[in-house]
Amino acid sequence: MATLLSRALDLLYPPRCVGCASFGHNLCADCLGQLLPASGPGRCGRCGVRRDDEGRCPDCWGWRDLDGARAAFEMTGSARRVVHGLKFSGIRDLASDMAEALVPVVKELSPDAILPIPLHRSRRRRRGFNQAEVLFERLGWPPAPGRLERVRATASQVGLSAGERRENVAGAFRYHGPDLKGATVAVLDDVVTTGATAGECARVLREHGAARVYALAYARAPYRSSASGRSDG
Repeated sequence: MATLLSRALDLLYPPRCVGCASFGHNLCADCLGQLLPASGPGRCGRCGVRRDDEGRCPDCWGWRDLDGARAAFEMTGSARRVVHGLKFSGIRDLASDMAEALVPVVKELSPDAILPIPLHRSRRRRRGFNQAEVLFERLGWPPAPGRLERVRATASQVGLSAGERRENVAGAFRYHGPDLKGATVAVLDDVVTTGATAGECARVLREHGAARVYALAYARAPYRSSASGRSDG
């Protein structure tokens, strides 16, 4: 019955590509082919941001508790529309496409555990879901032995400086679960920007024994102090 209902809904409301609005797929093959991988030459080997020069990377040189960031695509064009389609329009089927793109990234990182970054209950109630949890479910990775909790509501990170972002999320998370002694842990979200949110999660996880912590995201958004794009990381 569920399959028949799904097919009926597809006939009545066929999916449309978030990139070009063509019918048939949430992200068509043409738009998928235009996505820019957030890895390879010309990028920081630690955080994945695009680099035009040598030397210390300005996006991650101040990271203390994060060992790095890994993402599938650069936060631009169709990748941005995919992220916003899930987070702000509630198109949860996009999470399957996002998870599929993350599979090779996760295999390369090979973490002992993946923990979705939680929303505070007030924001989750307003949005109706946590995009990181939906992404984790579609990824199909084994559940971690513990979980992160967001114990304090925080303001939006949009428009804040890197330092303000770190201050904004300071003390906002708590870990519940067994000791993580020696583990490599990935904290999962849809986007990583300055790494402030993931970094605060990493600090907490290191207090519980994690040896290495990485930010794992569908998209890598380089930090711009004047950016107006909606991203929280």
